[in-house]
Amino acid sequence: MPEELPYDVFISYRQQEPEKSWVRETLFPRLTEANLRVLIDFKHFRLGAPLITEMERGVKQSRYTLVVATPKYFQSTFTEFENLLGQHLGLENSQHGLIVVMRETCDLTLRLGYKLWLSMTSTEEFEENLPRLIEGLTQPVNI
Repeated sequence: MPEELPYDVFISYRQQEPEKSWVRETLFPRLTEANLRVLIDFKHFRLGAPLITEMERGVKQSRYTLVVATPKYFQSTFTEFENLLGQHLGLENSQHGLIVVMRETCDLTLRLGYKLWLSMTSTEEFEENLPRLIEGLTQPVNI
């Protein structure tokens, strides 16, 4: 049996408005209310630690990496690093624990576009698709 990881999900998002507020005030609270163990930067990254090592820790200590996709997400080298870590870990251990949530309509990179993603571009879609996301994050990582 695989070793139990301390977190169910690490949220990878761009720290700019409006996605920053949406992740921190809407998505994160709803996932924690569902009893998911969520690793997120503003709560769990250690002060004074190198940002890159904290990103790596987030991915490695979580069963899933949740990408909050927006056009700005794909303009950041930090968020690109996080999703590359998640993809690499998936290749390394044959477990593909990277999930994409489309927060704003955007073109996914080729390496993310092959994955089935979940749309949450409006409040209605968020409410409709949140139970599916929560259920997915409670399942064993796909092999």
